[in-house]
Amino acid sequence: MLTNRDQDIAVVGSPSTNTELTLDLLQEATEERLVGALTAFGATQSGSQIISVGQIVGIELRNRWHEDSVFRNLVKRTGEIPPITNRQDTRVADLVVGATFRAAQDSYDPEVLGMVPPTGTRVFRVDQALLDRLLAVYRDEIVYMGQAYANDVLYPMWFKHFGSGAGGAGEAYHIGVFGKTGSGKSGLAKMMLCAYSRHPQLGILVIDPQGEFSLEFSGTRVGQQGLTLDQVVQSQGRQVHVFRISDIQLDDWTTFEEMIISLRFLEQLAIPAASVENARRAAEVIRIALEGSHRLDNLGTLQVLRDALNAVNNPNNAGFIYTTQTRARQLQQRVQRFLDDPAALNSLLRDHWQAICNLFTAGDNRRRLFSYGDHQPPGIINMLLGTAGNDTPRPVVCVDISRQGNQGFWSEELQRRMLAKLLNILVSQATTSLTTGQSANVLVLLDEAHRHAPSGRLDEDSEAERLRSLLRRAVRETRKYGLGWFFISQTLGGLDGEILQQLRILTFGFGLAMGSEFDRLRDFVGGDKRALELYQSFRDPQSFPRRDLQEFPFMAVGPLSPLAFSGKPIFFTAFTDPAEFLRANNLAAGFRLSS
Repeated sequence: MLTNRDQDIAVVGSPSTNTELTLDLLQEATEERLVGALTAFGATQSGSQIISVGQIVGIELRNRWHEDSVFRNLVKRTGEIPPITNRQDTRVADLVVGATFRAAQDSYDPEVLGMVPPTGTRVFRVDQALLDRLLAVYRDEIVYMGQAYANDVLYPMWFKHFGSGAGGAGEAYHIGVFGKTGSGKSGLAKMMLCAYSRHPQLGILVIDPQGEFSLEFSGTRVGQQGLTLDQVVQSQGRQVHVFRISDIQLDDWTTFEEMIISLRFLEQLAIPAASVENARRAAEVIRIALEGSHRLDNLGTLQVLRDALNAVNNPNNAGFIYTTQTRARQLQQRVQRFLDDPAALNSLLRDHWQAICNLFTAGDNRRRLFSYGDHQPPGIINMLLGTAGNDTPRPVVCVDISRQGNQGFWSEELQRRMLAKLLNILVSQATTSLTTGQSANVLVLLDEAHRHAPSGRLDEDSEAERLRSLLRRAVRETRKYGLGWFFISQTLGGLDGEILQQLRILTFGFGLAMGSEFDRLRDFVGGDKRALELYQSFRDPQSFPRRDLQEFPFMAVGPLSPLAFSGKPIFFTAFTDPAEFLRANNLAAGFRLSS
């Protein structure tokens, strides 16, 4: 068994290509755990010394004598053939080349492996010292999410902001983290957020439909990971703002008209939301009646409700809402019953009308989604986009749209309306960045993304369909504006296919190796059989007998690492100890990249 972890473990065999090499394992390495191991070999290309690094994705044992039917009969009786069994075994590994580096004067430059090293070329384990030398030029950009799969070597990654300059990619990336419950995807996403928070010029928006991130940013730990997400982000010089629905002030009459319909106020007047045209006309009548005589931020009074009902009760307006006289009279009778019954009117005010109007009410602790005037406090989108020429770190904003975080008045329709309104304004303002020449440079994280952009059919003209269409359009069009999207989902098959196709960086945790999920996975890795077999070998993190033995393996594709230039999948095991993550990335000391 190997005692020196970076000694030779194999030699290049045949057949091999410049992207995938066949390795003949050396005898002293046959008892090592090598599947997933980071290995390297040296060669000469165009007169320069190069080093190529890759991962072993599979090992095959062959013994041609044992495959012979005569010897198989002997083995069946004796269990072994002393001169042949074990001694004649050969083990062949598949090495996928991830990155190649050319030796320069004082460093290593990226290179492309454009040849195939000769058979017999020595292949050795990569140690941390070699990785540090190869990637010295990227030292300030490298982040570690864990170790190379089945290795004790930290796997280098980078998470760049979307602008130009130091640490910038020059364009936005769309990201996806997928895995079943308990696969570690939330823990990985939180570490990735910490990595992105090192860029002070990157605005970060977290959409939280479950309340997990809101609790984390408020100092309450969720799950077993124990990463102090709020403290790490704040140590980067960033402010953290958590907004719930009650903290947001909507500020336009068009949205008020939409809320009257979607939050089912009109159903109390016997105008069902399913009667789309009738509901739209009734909401328009109410808006026109109130817009000219009342302030939008002060509508939650009994008198305003009376004015709204009187507008609907007007014969001309009732005839506009329902063109048939019978239905118009029924509407008037229903409304009149509220106007004549103080108890029913107060109940309507308390249970339905005020809940809608409160979304538009001003308050000292409430923020608009976007502020257009200098005399107003900056809106949520203003905070995310920052101000040109201002080097102050942009904040991390978390919008809690969960039921738990919004007790008292919550519905899926309200959740979707608020999310659609927020994202519409963000996309609109990011679009203007093209005219100013300044990248929006904002990352939007959407947890439980399959809820808001599901695959399959949705009712036409429903709020769910409109929200999915918005997200589809956003991922197609906003990359060039510097607006990147980060989707977290338990499923590949449940997330809209058009959105999946636009994702550039994808990480896959345990639990996607069956049925349609696996078919989608196969597409993302280009049908790479060995990579899929290695993914299928992942052990369920919840099957480990003790917490200290637990592993959270991931497969990733895309420009996630300086060792992934070839575009082949990479494999790593995420940190389970938050202290180890902080120590590996100097985050405990509040380190951040310069702007």
